[in-house]
Amino acid sequence: MESDKSAPSEAKGTECVSTADTEKKALIPAEGPKPKGISAVAVLWTFGKCLGALLPVYLAGYYRVSTSLLVFGMMVYTGWKHAREAKENRLKSAIQLLNNEEEYTFKKVSKKQRDLPAWVSFPDVEKVEWLNKVLQQVWPFVGQYLEKLLVETIAPSIRASSNHLQTLSFTKVDMGDKAMKVVGIKAHTENDKGQVLLDLYISYVGNVEINVEVKRYFCKAGVKGIQLHGMMRVILEPLIGDVPIVGAVTMFFIQRPKLDINWTGLTNLLDVPGLNIMSDSMIMDAIASFLVLPNRLVVPLVPGLHVAQLRSPLPRGVVRIHLLEAQNLAAKDNYMKGVMAGLSDPYAILRVGPQTFTSKHMDNTDCPKWEEMYEVIVHEVPGQELEVEVYDKDTDQDDFLGRTKLDLGIVKKSIVVDNWFPLKETTSGRVHFRLEWLTLLPSTDRLEEVLKRNESVTSKTADPPSSAILVVYLDKAEALPMKKGNKEPNPMVQLSVQDITRESKTCYTTINPGWEEAFTFFIQDPRNQDIDIQVKDADRVQTLGSLKIPLSRLLSNSNLSLDQWFQLDNSGSASRIYINTVLRVLWLDEEHISSNVSSNLEAGTSKQLPQQTAPHPSFATEGVLRIHLLAGQNLVPKDNMMGGMVKGKSDPYVKINVGGETFTSQVIKTNLNPTWNEMYEVILTQLPGQDLHVEVLDKDMDMKDDFMGRLKISLKDIIDSQYTDQWYTLRDVKSGRVHLILEWMPTASESDRLDQVLQFHSRQSYQNKAVPSAGLLFILMEQADGLPVKKSGKEPKVGADVTLGEMSRKTTVCDRTTSPQWNEAFCFPVRDPREDILVVKLSHSWTLPIGSLVVPIRELLSEPELVLDQWFHLDGASPESQVLLRAELKMLIPSKCPGAVDKAKVTTTSDPSPAKQKQEADTVLRSSSVDTPVETIVSSVTLHEDVDVKETAADVTEEKVEEPPTPAIAQPAHTSPDLSFASEGLLRIILLEAQTLVAKDNKMGGMMKGKSDPYAKISVGKIAFKSNVIKENLNPVWNEMYEVVLRPQSGQEVQLELFDKDMDQDDFLGRCDISVADIIRSQFTDQWYTLNDVKSGRVRLILEWVPAVSHNTTMDQVMRAQSLQSYKNKTIPSAALLFVYVDQAHSLPFKKSGKEPKAGVELVFGKTTYKTKVCDRSRSPQWEEAFYFLVRDPTEEMLIMKLSSAWDQPMGSLVVPVRALLSEPQLVLDQWMPLDGALPESEILLRAELKILSSRMTEAPQPSVPHSKKEEIVVPTASDDENFSELTKDESVAVSSQFKQSEAADDLALTEDATPPEPAASYTLPDTTPAAALVEEPEDPEEQSTQSETAEPGKIQTAGTGLGSLAHATVTGIAADTLGPAEVTEIPEAEEDLPPHTSPSQDFGREGLLRIHLLEAQNLVAKDNLMGGMVKGKSDPYVKINIGGVHFKSHVIKENLSPTWNEMYELVLSGHSVQEIKFEAFDKDLDSDDFLGRFSIKINEVMRSQYTDQWYTLNDVKSGRVHLILEWVPTVSHSVRLDQVLQLQSLQSYQNKAVPSAALLFVHMERAHSLPLKKSGKEPKAGAELVLGETTYKTNLCERSTSPEWNESFFFLVHDPKHQMLVVKLSSGWDQPMGSLVVPVREMLAEPQLILDQWFNLDGASPESQILLRAELKVLDSKMVDMIGAGTLPCAASGPGNGQVKLSLSYASQERKLIVIVHACRGLLSQSKDGADSYVSLLLLPDKSKATKRKTAVKKRDLNPEYNERFEYDLSMDETRFRRLSVAVKNNSASFRSRDVLGQVQIELSQVDLMIGVTEWFTLRDEAE
Repeated sequence: MESDKSAPSEAKGTECVSTADTEKKALIPAEGPKPKGISAVAVLWTFGKCLGALLPVYLAGYYRVSTSLLVFGMMVYTGWKHAREAKENRLKSAIQLLNNEEEYTFKKVSKKQRDLPAWVSFPDVEKVEWLNKVLQQVWPFVGQYLEKLLVETIAPSIRASSNHLQTLSFTKVDMGDKAMKVVGIKAHTENDKGQVLLDLYISYVGNVEINVEVKRYFCKAGVKGIQLHGMMRVILEPLIGDVPIVGAVTMFFIQRPKLDINWTGLTNLLDVPGLNIMSDSMIMDAIASFLVLPNRLVVPLVPGLHVAQLRSPLPRGVVRIHLLEAQNLAAKDNYMKGVMAGLSDPYAILRVGPQTFTSKHMDNTDCPKWEEMYEVIVHEVPGQELEVEVYDKDTDQDDFLGRTKLDLGIVKKSIVVDNWFPLKETTSGRVHFRLEWLTLLPSTDRLEEVLKRNESVTSKTADPPSSAILVVYLDKAEALPMKKGNKEPNPMVQLSVQDITRESKTCYTTINPGWEEAFTFFIQDPRNQDIDIQVKDADRVQTLGSLKIPLSRLLSNSNLSLDQWFQLDNSGSASRIYINTVLRVLWLDEEHISSNVSSNLEAGTSKQLPQQTAPHPSFATEGVLRIHLLAGQNLVPKDNMMGGMVKGKSDPYVKINVGGETFTSQVIKTNLNPTWNEMYEVILTQLPGQDLHVEVLDKDMDMKDDFMGRLKISLKDIIDSQYTDQWYTLRDVKSGRVHLILEWMPTASESDRLDQVLQFHSRQSYQNKAVPSAGLLFILMEQADGLPVKKSGKEPKVGADVTLGEMSRKTTVCDRTTSPQWNEAFCFPVRDPREDILVVKLSHSWTLPIGSLVVPIRELLSEPELVLDQWFHLDGASPESQVLLRAELKMLIPSKCPGAVDKAKVTTTSDPSPAKQKQEADTVLRSSSVDTPVETIVSSVTLHEDVDVKETAADVTEEKVEEPPTPAIAQPAHTSPDLSFASEGLLRIILLEAQTLVAKDNKMGGMMKGKSDPYAKISVGKIAFKSNVIKENLNPVWNEMYEVVLRPQSGQEVQLELFDKDMDQDDFLGRCDISVADIIRSQFTDQWYTLNDVKSGRVRLILEWVPAVSHNTTMDQVMRAQSLQSYKNKTIPSAALLFVYVDQAHSLPFKKSGKEPKAGVELVFGKTTYKTKVCDRSRSPQWEEAFYFLVRDPTEEMLIMKLSSAWDQPMGSLVVPVRALLSEPQLVLDQWMPLDGALPESEILLRAELKILSSRMTEAPQPSVPHSKKEEIVVPTASDDENFSELTKDESVAVSSQFKQSEAADDLALTEDATPPEPAASYTLPDTTPAAALVEEPEDPEEQSTQSETAEPGKIQTAGTGLGSLAHATVTGIAADTLGPAEVTEIPEAEEDLPPHTSPSQDFGREGLLRIHLLEAQNLVAKDNLMGGMVKGKSDPYVKINIGGVHFKSHVIKENLSPTWNEMYELVLSGHSVQEIKFEAFDKDLDSDDFLGRFSIKINEVMRSQYTDQWYTLNDVKSGRVHLILEWVPTVSHSVRLDQVLQLQSLQSYQNKAVPSAALLFVHMERAHSLPLKKSGKEPKAGAELVLGETTYKTNLCERSTSPEWNESFFFLVHDPKHQMLVVKLSSGWDQPMGSLVVPVREMLAEPQLILDQWFNLDGASPESQILLRAELKVLDSKMVDMIGAGTLPCAASGPGNGQVKLSLSYASQERKLIVIVHACRGLLSQSKDGADSYVSLLLLPDKSKATKRKTAVKKRDLNPEYNERFEYDLSMDETRFRRLSVAVKNNSASFRSRDVLGQVQIELSQVDLMIGVTEWFTLRDEAE
């Protein structure tokens, strides 16, 4: 690398050395010795400066000048001073850098390198010190020449050009003493022999000083310092055989050079940031106009040369660019303010010199397919490059997606380049191009073949491929006719071929013009096309002559050219023009491509390249040792407590070392019998003498880890046995052993067992997340050939980077050669051969990419013996570049894989420990209800009987498992949760009632016994519940239900305590404790529990350990039973438990800052929310956390997971409907799931497991009567006897099986002789029709919400609320004193015939809409007087509008007699209204508002005219009128014009933020039936609340009835019928909800006549509850809809009132011009009271040089100006598709503080029908919009 950059760096270093001292002297002033003492002159000077600074302040105050001018001047001076100081600091930094470089170069570099002679050259760029010395010598004379040129020639011409510049003079012209330097010269020898082609690297840092003075205006300006850097191409041609040998010198820059100018004097303003860029770019544009390609500066050295042809030679060739597609572009579009990530709308911009093309944009994709074709003319190769930039199309500013470059010299050399090019300056993305080099043929021999070939070229661009190019050299003309009035013309020429027109420059006041210009045209078919030449005057109106030349005339000439004089038509008799036309056929030399390939093959044969690799015999002989570390036993305790007095335990971990690889297990805290369950793989050779070393250590925090034993196993023994599963005793310690499974993996060279191996691996899970390898991939990198050389011409130092998944290997870096040889082998473990991909990247010294190769591993699966051994072509390199490698796949077949060939010797050592050995604490429990498809290998620490049982269960589970699809690259297929996952169960507690409680409330000082206000507290572990308080009752009935999810453990209890609610301290009423183990054993218990620690009292509880099953066969029974139960605390029994294990994620998107995210997951299920921990920064976070949820309805509820970075930046989401689990085997989803709103590759691995709760309760629990009353309360249910018996039988079977499995899995201290108690309650199923048992409750019961306390840290849980009352039995509180025999009240069903439809009145839906548009006023009376009435002021007008009691009031316009309001009001009225619209105008004052006039309009006149737009004169005042638009909007009952009505909303905007309505919605509320009763059992007083948007109506409250009738009608204004919805809420007395109804308005759009008239079911009520209503939609068919197309829409300023501009857009196909007419503006907004001096600026985008900028004249102080100006753009019709017109209305009189842009709009020309033309008003937006 150092040698590659030595030439330019040394050249720069030389430049820096030679110029450092002089620059330092020029830019840093010399500091002399400071004088001692105080100088009187210095004191006076300081005093004078202080006076000078205070003088402007004094003068400003004396003359009462506004201080803002002074502040503005100070700000300008401060800005200039700041910019000046910043520039001086940059110069000082540059000088310091030069000094450092000088010191480094001359002091640190060796003398040998410093003293390189000047004649030392480099291969690519040569130093020319002799030329720099010559330039340095002659530079003073160059300065003298330029000074003379400026003073004697340029200055007089400037003075003569303008009267204002007659006093201009150059006061100083000094070109400085720093000459231009040529850093290096590169000579090209691969081009024509008749020319010399040189590249000069120019660097000019000059201390130029030029001062200009205009004495008339006391103006001084100048330049002090210029920097110019760039590469100039110099062509010496033609070479002649006479002195001076070279005929002419041609100079030009291929790319724009870098220019920096330091301005002085008045021009220091150009150094202000922003202006300096503009000024330098304008000068750079002037330089580019004659010195940057395709412009050339030609200096002829001999007479008689054709300078025009030298200035515009024939192109080198044509490149046809096929822009095919792109992949993996960055996503730039976000939705919902960044909450959801989108994609991009990409398009590409291609540049070759000044030729620019823009592709069409593709919506919402990161892999666009353009398939477009462009043709570019190449003037110089090498040198010219194809530059491609990709952008994301946005409404405001397009986002950058990346760029790439390609030297077209490579295309010329390769003829065809078809490749993917990676995008730079972005995170991802690549573009696919096909580039074809078309040579220029001077004959027509192949023209027919070219035309035939072009027919097969397909492209989505409109232009067909060209078959030839035409170069027209426009030389001169003679004897052109005079203009009218016998004046000499200003001739210019228009040349047209088909629809392409070019224009020449203008030659002023001559009839013998000389243009000497060249023009190039692409020709599709030269047989049928002509050249049309028009010579015109500069005004383009008067034609001076014309000429048409058929191209067929050129085809008949031998050289396809015409070089002669042509007589002009329609001109003078002697008028003629000299033109040289050259035609060249474009030929793609496909034969030469094949010959290149053959030549390369022949060259390879001559080199004797091997056809295949020659690997060493040891290649691909390695194998895999799989180590499974399971558990340890009886390890030595190392952690002592209390100074060693008490023996502790240990924190063991294991270190395994084999073959130089070391693995460290996880640390198991405080355990002498740890279980690791970790797996490791290591690739080893079968060399003898290798051992496996295992060492067990105790983890300590402070000191060195303690030794706990070691063992050593010979690798030879492992290979011989193939598979070993045994306990190994630890050495060098008293006790301890380790359980290992060691397997030497057999390999196979066929892939028929791949599916079985992957399926076997998917059932294995390890704690360290290891994924077993399915194969080994062996790679031999042998050699490469035909690699490209570097840009400097040197051969590369090539290295190869081989990557598979996350593993990467690098070869050595070879010496410089294009055919490197490595002969290096690598080995990679392969997780999934169907998904993994091998990537080989070749580069020069790991920095400069050369090419790449991608080999999917799945390609090897179809090869014989899974081997690929061949030459591979490289992507991104030359066509002949290739690499030779061998890829060999070996499949790893586990010994325990089903169907495996039994070649392994399995060694199993039995457990020498006693049959019953006491294990350590912390034994992991697993519930019997867990049905997991993940096979977990369990240590043989357990008993032999348990092992047999578990193996049998595992076999049964394994047969039922269906293999899910394998996830992508090197990721685990499934989760590996802890063994305790999903082991929780549900405990359901029903607090039914209590009896004979102790009375704690005494009356009259204790003389009379009172009662109690009892409530209960129930706690299970750290979870607590609190019941409602039952007032004054010793036999309370609660009927409340609670659910607890818990994991069974020893010693758990349900603790119940009863208290008497008091004002100060609650009294104790008793307690009881129930063992959870007894509840689990009995499964279901309904009994009375005696209260302890009190005299009397008992409480009735129903306790159920609800069995959970992994199938959905009982789902319907569970849901039916759920609907039959109702509780006072509104809880709903859960139907299932959902367990979620969040494992990990991968490929998450980066943050906006580019950093990796700190990922966390928020899980939301209903009203329950959990959050995981926040991981460290990673795109592949791992959480490994488990959660559970109570599921009420599995068919409706869904789990939502939201990923974010540190809870603030969303990164994706996932929605999992619970019903999706119902169709899964065992109700389990365990897989990778893609994330919505993230990257396409972003996924999350989780396990969702649903357990259906199969409860024994099929009816509502019934409280018993007190002891004195033995009557039995009958609780009806919806099921019959047979169903109940069958259900009980099925559930008892489920319970018993559940109990047996739980007994085998759970380690609970249960007694075998314990029998479950008999239930104390009996349930009777009546034969009659069930009816609701209604029992009156005490008046005014106190209702308290149930409090639930959860004790899980870090988890957030919100309790859910139940539905309303159900239409089934609900048992409420019973008063102990008054309870008699239970009475069952039967409610008869309604027998009345319900009408199918509503019957509204005849006037229903007859209302209409009155729309009032208050626009403006004029000539209002001035009411505000100044100076006591001596000076007339203005007014602050506003308007009041009154229509039949409805009032509207406009905004106040300050100090304006001609205000503009632009406000809109809407009012719904009946169609036969006789009211009047009354308008009154007032002047806003602080005390009393002054009257400005009034008028009134009859509404029936507005209805008759439908639409009125006119001025109304104000009455009762001297002057004034108001401009109104009044519209009676007709309504229609169809949605045909709805889209146009909605479009009207987007086109109109008003100052009062009103939005025009799109429709009217009429609603008739008729009646309802079967509404639910109130909680008290009374019928409701039903009322309905109707809500649509922000409008709310309420009906009357009916008398108590379950079938109320309202017969009321309402109407709503609808702004968006496609999104708004009507909500109807029914309640009793507006306080107790009884149901609701949601009707989306869009449903009416599909109905006939837009009407819905039917019965609707109510949500949240009884199933039979319904409501009858009629909803009728009327679309507002405004007349303004018809004005949209006509362009006569009334003024509706955008947003805050920016106004509109009226434009006409059309395309003149004959003249090939885009015509833009600016008519007028209206409603402009100005911050000034005097209006704005507005003008319209036009710009065609994209246009960096602003060459298409046009502007109208300035209209003074007018907010509604009229321009009527026409502008034309020479633009082809095809080019208009890629351009957009930017229209900006600007204020010419804008002050420093105010903005100059009043509004702007950008018009996509592709969306306008330009051929027909369009005239309309366009809304102006803010710049930010």
